[in-house]
Amino acid sequence: MALYKNKWEIKSWAQLSASVGDSTNTLEFRPKHRLPYNLQQGPKASKKATGFFNRDSILTSGDYPDGFYIYDAGSGLSYTAMPKTAFVADATAFLMSSSLSSEAKTQISASFNAQPFPDLVVQIDSSSFTGSVTGSGPANASWDVPVAFIGNGAGTLQTINQSTNHTGIALQAAGTYAGAVSSVEFTLPMETMSFTGTYESRSLEFASFTGSEYSPIVYANSAIYTPNGSPQTTASIIGVQFGSGSYVTESNGNYSWVEHGGYIKALGDGADGIYAYGTKKDILHFPSGSVVTSSECLRYLLSDVNVSGMSVVTTVYYVSGSLTSTGSVGFFDNSAGSMIMPGGSGSHLFGDASLSNPAFEGIYTFAGLTNTKACQVIIPSETGARIPRFSGIKYNT
Repeated sequence: MALYKNKWEIKSWAQLSASVGDSTNTLEFRPKHRLPYNLQQGPKASKKATGFFNRDSILTSGDYPDGFYIYDAGSGLSYTAMPKTAFVADATAFLMSSSLSSEAKTQISASFNAQPFPDLVVQIDSSSFTGSVTGSGPANASWDVPVAFIGNGAGTLQTINQSTNHTGIALQAAGTYAGAVSSVEFTLPMETMSFTGTYESRSLEFASFTGSEYSPIVYANSAIYTPNGSPQTTASIIGVQFGSGSYVTESNGNYSWVEHGGYIKALGDGADGIYAYGTKKDILHFPSGSVVTSSECLRYLLSDVNVSGMSVVTTVYYVSGSLTSTGSVGFFDNSAGSMIMPGGSGSHLFGDASLSNPAFEGIYTFAGLTNTKACQVIIPSETGARIPRFSGIKYNT
């Protein structure tokens, strides 16, 4: 048996592929986003000055349109196959980027190109993973983002990673992308992301990253993204704009906000096939000086249209349109003590004064009204909406 460096068995890609699934070994196919960090962005990656490995050149297939490789769960070895043309092009680009003299480059290039490379060139890497990828459930990483925030400054959008494996995370902005990065992929298991929001420019910018496994600077440089109108890069994304929101005015004209939308796909210990973007989540940004006020009410189940069943005493919070505590909340006028029934839905309702959580859906009644009525509160039907608003439906009580 031929061994490379007395350590690795020499096999063609066809031989390796035929061995996947054989009960006598621990070889398995994995998609590109499972590649070890060392190959994706580490010192071996072509995106670094000293790197030669281009992850975008590895073999693709119908099952793995973005590329795939073979992983040996027993030894921790990764085998990648690159078509000869791509391999030669990457190696030549690496050579030409070196500090060697032009004469040396020419000599090495001639010798390199004279080699009888196979159609698929196999590269071996010894970077291993932690844990295994045997689970079948969803990824053990989630995106915990506040539903709204007020004023300019840093807020926290948190990805909670409980994975024993590398958890690749990708974010994609929704809405307008002009002058911004609309998508970014992190090749390390990010734990906390902090964004700076600026209401006037409708922007969210990456502010900082933290985690328990790596230093902040490593996290900051663990992204692969494409700036608007520029080539792909792995430079630090701190200070880079992520998408741009849209100004929206409440239907009654009481207040305005900037609405951001985003998607996340997170890869944990679950099956590889689940690595896909989830449902859009909206985040509302209110201007500095916005006043949050509250009202006590009774909340009934949405199905309790007669408002005759059990109710829960609760407090709802909302942004006052006039920057004072006398603004209106949808169909309930806190100052006049009466219902207002314009067309369209009403104000957003939150579950806490920090606007981090939405209120619950239900049928609400408010004490102290001149004409006591109940209003239905539901989450709007548009994709990504998470914050309940008055629906326009009223009930006599």
